[in-house]
Amino acid sequence: MPPTRIHLIRHGQGHHQLPPTEKNQYLPDPVLTDEGISACQAFRKNHPASVLNPDLICASPLTRTIQTAKYCFSDRFESGKEQILLIPYAQEATDLPSDTGSDRKVLEGEFGALIDCGLLVGEESEEDGWRSSKGIYAPSHEALRARAKALRGWLAGREEKEVVVVGHGQFWHWLTGEVDAEGKQTSEFLSVCDLLID
Repeated sequence: MPPTRIHLIRHGQGHHQLPPTEKNQYLPDPVLTDEGISACQAFRKNHPASVLNPDLICASPLTRTIQTAKYCFSDRFESGKEQILLIPYAQEATDLPSDTGSDRKVLEGEFGALIDCGLLVGEESEEDGWRSSKGIYAPSHEALRARAKALRGWLAGREEKEVVVVGHGQFWHWLTGEVDAEGKQTSEFLSVCDLLID
């Protein structure tokens, strides 16, 4: 049975979002700002137990989403027994340096046992690997729709009841189908929403 509820959470503010954004969007895999970290800490105080105690915590394999999961759910990781499962399908929708993740070895060096990189296979050798911006990871409308469908299918196959996925606002619109034929967002995105699996 698919999860009862999937919570989609957008990452906290990253350095690429600070002005001048036309320059900072070229920062490679930027980290959270102090304001972004503070927002994550506030998240813990303002959300119900069903969000704060999910059966599975996942994140896009970019530094700011991993940090967001780490700070939003810090209590869950104190024992060192739980991990954040990194899902390449959940990465952002563009091929800008700020939306391209660091390679697996860099992420493992930074986050160690906090992250589960088991789904990040072949990224160094395959031409269409998750860091390539090619194939299903291309920024084209066709690829984004295919990747959104693949992520919905992956989520539908999970057995956990409450699942959190920390990712990116722009891609969440593709995942929830809130884009028009030209790829423009058709609604505002909330910090937490429910995803219906198709």
